[in-house]
Amino acid sequence: MNQILSTNQESQQQAYREVRKQMQYTPMPNLESIKRANSVSNKADLAKVIRVFCIIIIIFGLVLIGQSTYAMIANREKDKDTISVSEDRMGKETKITVETNYPIKSFTYKWNDGEPVVVNGDGTIKFETIIQIPNGNNILNMTVKDYYGYEHKLHNKQYIYESTDVNKPTIEIGISGTKLNISATDDVEMSYITYKWNNDEEIRVDVDKNNKQKISTDIEVPGGQNKLTIVAADKEGNRETRTENIVGDTKPTFTASLDGNTLIVSASDDEGISKISITVDSVVTDSGDTPINQKEITASMTLESGGHTIEVSVTNVNGLTAKEVYTCEIQ
Repeated sequence: MNQILSTNQESQQQAYREVRKQMQYTPMPNLESIKRANSVSNKADLAKVIRVFCIIIIIFGLVLIGQSTYAMIANREKDKDTISVSEDRMGKETKITVETNYPIKSFTYKWNDGEPVVVNGDGTIKFETIIQIPNGNNILNMTVKDYYGYEHKLHNKQYIYESTDVNKPTIEIGISGTKLNISATDDVEMSYITYKWNNDEEIRVDVDKNNKQKISTDIEVPGGQNKLTIVAADKEGNRETRTENIVGDTKPTFTASLDGNTLIVSASDDEGISKISITVDSVVTDSGDTPINQKEITASMTLESGGHTIEVSVTNVNGLTAKEVYTCEIQ
C-alpha cells in the first residue's frame, strides 16, 4: 500500500515539474509591448473613424445639393403664374401682349381645334403679336414656352366676329413740295395709318372725322438711303402694309456777298444744281428753264446805287430749294 502511494506521489511531482518547465518557456508580455500594441490598435481605429466621418460628410453634402436643387425647382414651379396676358381688339384683329419674368422662346395659338401657329418669341420678356379673327364664333387657344422648357397654357378667349368687308385699304405715296405725301383710302371707314423711317419709332395718324374714308399726311424725308414702312387699317381691321426704299436729299447751300456794287452768289449741292434765281426789288433774274446740272456754281449781278431787298433762291436737281432774303445799301 505504501509503495503504491509513493509511486502516486512521484507521478504527481513529475507532472508538477513538467508544468513548471513549460511555464518557464512562456514569456509574459511587458509594459512596452502592451503600449505598442495599444498604439497600433488606436491608429487603426482612428483611421476607421476618419473614413467613416468622411463618408458621412460626403453623404451630407449630397443631401444638401439635392435639397438645394429641389428648392430651385420648387421656386421655379412657384413662378409659373407670373405670366400676364392682355388684348387690344380692333375689328377683325386682336393684338395679344404677353409679359413674363423669363425669356419667351415661342408663342403658339390656334383657333378652336385647328392647326397651331407658332411665332418666335425672340427671347423677349414682353411679346406682342397681331392675330386675324375669323368670321363666326371662335375660341382662341394660346400657349407660351420659355427658354427653360416650361410651357404655360394661357386662358382661352372667345371671339365673335361677323363682317362682309374683306377689302384692304389702298396706300399711295407722292411728292408734296419738298415733302413726301402718304395717303390711305378705303371703301369703308378708315381707322389709322402708321409710318416709320428705318428702325425708328412708329408715328400714328388717326382718321379725320370730316373725311372718314381717307387719311393723308405730309412727312419730311431724312437724308441718304432710307426704308419707309407704312401700315393702313380700316375700322374692320383690314390692314395693308407698304414698304419703299427712298433716297432722301438735302437742300443746296449757298453764300451771298458784295464786292463793291457786285452781288456774288456761290452755290453747291451734292446731287447737282438745277437753277439759281435772284430777285432784286421784285425784279426776277434766273438761270432759265434749262437745268444747270453742276455741283458748284458762282453767279454775279451788278446792283445800282441805293437800298435794295434781295432774295436768292437755289434749286437742286431733285427739286429741293434753299432761299434767303437780304437787304443792302449800295453807295
